[in-house]
Amino acid sequence: MIPIDNTGKPWQDEHSLRIALDAMPVGVSWATLVDRNIVYTNRRFTEIFGYVVGDLGNISAWIEKYPIQAERAMASTKWGQYFEAPNDVDFPILPMELSVACKDGTVKTILHNGIILPTVGWALATFIDVSEQKRSNLLLQEAEKRAIQNEAVSRTLLDQSQEMVVISYFDRSQRYVSPAVEQITGLTPNEYLATPARELVHPDDLGAMTQAIQDVGHGTPSSVYRGRVRHKDGGYRWVETLLRSCVDPDSKQTVGYVATIRDIGEQKKQEDLLTSENRRLSEDASQDELTGIANRRLFNKTLLREVRRQTRNTTAMAMLMVDVDNFKQYNDQYGHLPGDRCLKQVASTLKQTLLRDSDLVARFGGEEFVILLPMTDCEGAEHLARAVLEAIRGLAIPHVHSPKGILTVSVGVACWPTGNPTDPMRLLERADTALYRAKSAGRDTFSVIQCQDEPPA
Repeated sequence: MIPIDNTGKPWQDEHSLRIALDAMPVGVSWATLVDRNIVYTNRRFTEIFGYVVGDLGNISAWIEKYPIQAERAMASTKWGQYFEAPNDVDFPILPMELSVACKDGTVKTILHNGIILPTVGWALATFIDVSEQKRSNLLLQEAEKRAIQNEAVSRTLLDQSQEMVVISYFDRSQRYVSPAVEQITGLTPNEYLATPARELVHPDDLGAMTQAIQDVGHGTPSSVYRGRVRHKDGGYRWVETLLRSCVDPDSKQTVGYVATIRDIGEQKKQEDLLTSENRRLSEDASQDELTGIANRRLFNKTLLREVRRQTRNTTAMAMLMVDVDNFKQYNDQYGHLPGDRCLKQVASTLKQTLLRDSDLVARFGGEEFVILLPMTDCEGAEHLARAVLEAIRGLAIPHVHSPKGILTVSVGVACWPTGNPTDPMRLLERADTALYRAKSAGRDTFSVIQCQDEPPA
């Protein structure tokens, strides 16, 4: 009897069945009940243990590959009971967690179960490698449902999977989806198969899905991608999809794929929370705690990056050093908390004076701030210095120890010319020197130094 898939169409032949079994993500073997010889193993069985059918012999010889004596005794007893059972009753092979000696000498822990089918003379066994993920969620739940004839082999393996399994052939001759599709998408298998693929996947993830299928079709044994699938309720669910190629054992050509799809919604939430927390920590490490603008650490990194860019492009660069005038007297007069509020206002105002995303204002220390202006000549830097002075005056923050009765700042401007590689330390030194000159000139003003005209301090 030819196996039938859940679209109501028969599998083409036993050849197609073997292709599908070879693509299963669990090890599969079956033995004849008459002589108890193991007559078939799929590709995954060989990947797990290293053995092929010719290495195995009968069930008793296979049990000898269990290195733990207690497990060998248990398995022998259970198989003895299975073989003595009535000949007209199908019954499951109860799950056993066993250690198995592999062909390469390693020992793996596997979850073993299956079903005895006296009516067709088969013992079907499945093997899931749980060595690295013992007692965690298994890729597939053990196949332990009734299987009477050949077509039940694939159905038993697929229908009991907790993950959604899709089998698809590139020539579109056959397509199958396991019942778990309803848990993930809310669609029945028939509804899923009747829906075009582009309507099942989030538009932003179509490219990743298409690329993964193409990779498998071009010879990659397996491919994994993450994306969102549409749910019947109109929303989307995050899933992780493992694609494994279906290879024709005769032609050795890839003729389709098996996709094992699992819901990672909760995992994705945790990952997003972790990413958000890491981003917040990164921002905290780059922000001044008091004012919320960039701190000196971020300024130094940005300065070095812009210096490298300026060196490549030989463009001009400018820097403004800004210091709040008579700030110690302000703190002494009004207190430290008002002083903190004052610095916050100054920082916010300086940030608002910047016109480009590439410009950066940072707190350099205490009441001192620094503004970095990539690709800016002296004319542009002087224009911004005037704007800074006006903006701070515009705050009209009372300061009884200021000659003008309000809070003011002094600004030192250093300009690095076009065509010369920038020396970041000298640029900082020149900006600091210019600031000192502005303060010496009476404060509430700015001073400019063009670095090509000034020898190093």
